[in-house]
Amino acid sequence: MHFQKKLGLGFIAFGIVAIVLAYLLTNSGAFVFSALIGLMAIFFGAFQLMISNLAQQTKSVAKPAAGKSKKARR
Repeated sequence: MHFQKKLGLGFIAFGIVAIVLAYLLTNSGAFVFSALIGLMAIFFGAFQLMISNLAQQTKSVAKPAAGKSKKARR
């Protein structure tokens, strides 16, 4: 598993935990602030997952055989 994928899943998990804890522990405006931090973490995690998928796609694309040349014609 790529580092970016682990990072993305970690941020998503952190965001969910932050929102749930904020909901359980607060009753005022602190919940809104904590929920926004949790949402930012979830969106950042999703962005990291998209970058990870993009990196995997670019590696799997076949590279042109520029280094291989046919017999030199003289």
